[in-house]
Amino acid sequence: MIGRFNFLSFEKSLLLLLLLAPLCAASDSWRYEETHNDTRDFVAGGMLHVRLSVGDMRIERTDSNQIRLRYTIKSRRETNLKDTHVDFAVHGNDASIEFHAPSSSNTEIDVELDVPQNTNLDVHEKVGDLEVKDVEGDKDLDLGVGDIRVDDGHASYRLIRANTKIGDVNGEGYGETSGWLGKTLKYDGPGKYGLRAQVVVGDITVEGK
Repeated sequence: MIGRFNFLSFEKSLLLLLLLAPLCAASDSWRYEETHNDTRDFVAGGMLHVRLSVGDMRIERTDSNQIRLRYTIKSRRETNLKDTHVDFAVHGNDASIEFHAPSSSNTEIDVELDVPQNTNLDVHEKVGDLEVKDVEGDKDLDLGVGDIRVDDGHASYRLIRANTKIGDVNGEGYGETSGWLGKTLKYDGPGKYGLRAQVVVGDITVEGK
């Protein structure tokens, strides 16, 4: 058993290194950075959709009825800063933020988002770490390579469905995980919100209970 788990840990680490090698090489040579801010009025209880290719994202609650966006573009080429743009739109109780960078440009966008306390989240990201802190609402989080961390304080869930293809799922207080190379956590409770999280390669941590 010990040998098998050591092999799995080695295999996961090796695959992660292979997938992230081009990005790591680029991040060592970022030459240009540019930070932008944007704020939009929004309603509590609305839905926010976010799409990001490469970068780290942190989403936290704010006590105002606004979405506050701060993002930093990092690249080896100055022209990529100008060619990178964000589509940020709000239509009633539905908002969307989509980041666009030149393809094959080794450009990273690190994102910080403050949202109303009660906001439903629909987040899809390809590479990077995703953290959601103290935001009440339904959550649908999808990540290719990286880690997801959800810290909800005392938020109550009616269900949690979290799984990884290669990686661990940690949800102390929400029951046992199952799986071998990838892990799955299923929880059904008396709460109000649903959490669905999926990572292809990486770990998921759910805290707060």
